[in-house]
Amino acid sequence: MEATAEAKKAGVVTVTMGVTDPETGESQTVEATIAGGPTPVPDLKAALQIAPDSSVWVVKNGKKKPLADHEQHNVKTGDHFEAISKGGVS
Repeated sequence: MEATAEAKKAGVVTVTMGVTDPETGESQTVEATIAGGPTPVPDLKAALQIAPDSSVWVVKNGKKKPLADHEQHNVKTGDHFEAISKGGVS
């Protein structure tokens, strides 16, 4: 997953995101090309097309770390994210 020199120069990185189909429960991993570097979490959600009221996690070495909306994440090539939609029984 090596980024081209042109993409690196432009600050564009390739990341992956775990997506779960809410109807079937099946998971798949999709790639996304987004801006790299320090990014506010709400902007990261928008770039990854994650609903604003959903939680986003970064996964490194098999460990999930939640990213709060008031934080910034230094987005790098190879980062893997997962989103958890809000909802449930009220």
